[in-house]
Amino acid sequence: MALPRGLAQLGSDLRLGILFRWDGAPTDPLQVRLVEIIATDGSTVLATLDSIEHEPGSGEYYVTVPGELLTTVGRHLDRWYYTWVEGEGEQSAFQDFYVHQSVSLRHYGPDLQAGQRYLKAFPPLAPGSQDGITQADLDAAMNAADSLVDSLFGSDYDMAAWRESPPPLVSILWELLASARAIRFRELRLGLPGGEADSTAARLERSARDLVDRILHGWPERLHLRDAAGRILRPRKNRSVTTPRARTATSDFF
Repeated sequence: MALPRGLAQLGSDLRLGILFRWDGAPTDPLQVRLVEIIATDGSTVLATLDSIEHEPGSGEYYVTVPGELLTTVGRHLDRWYYTWVEGEGEQSAFQDFYVHQSVSLRHYGPDLQAGQRYLKAFPPLAPGSQDGITQADLDAAMNAADSLVDSLFGSDYDMAAWRESPPPLVSILWELLASARAIRFRELRLGLPGGEADSTAARLERSARDLVDRILHGWPERLHLRDAAGRILRPRKNRSVTTPRARTATSDFF
């Protein structure tokens, strides 16, 4: 299994994602052509990846980095080449990830449990995918939420200790994202009606976007990230983020 961005370690496959937004909503560009993986020196290209995973209309794109490329501890970059609309020049967006010697396989929140909290309507887990929703499906939803949290905060904050002790607001956000993804996955797997604006998954996603806006953009009010002891976590200095296409749109924030 490929590890999410925040758990990159030597010799292990890594799944990197990016989320594109247009006027605040997840939106697909015309094309996402390829991704370059850049070494710790900030310039050497370790790999060029063009096998990109994407669910149409989601704004989310993923690539898997083979573990044999990750041979050095330290900060690496992933550069995504994309075109928003036909006739407009290609742009690129940089993100980063830190390759550790080894990592602890933890999520940013408590593991999802079928029948509990936001998943109260979930049936008991099935032993195989032919019989219903399995533990592997919940694991996939939690890993996807990890990837989104990494993408949202990795450019602005030092997340090295967040797996062991995540900020409480991040755990709340993670549970909203993971639960929404699990519910969407159940709808698709079982052929249930889904996608309505008032569905449980849609409500959870709206709550997640509202929380992200408050933390990252200070709108409509600022919420500060705090650690478990209540200390405010400040963004890193001299951080760089993707240049937005329009004032109200960014290509790497949820």
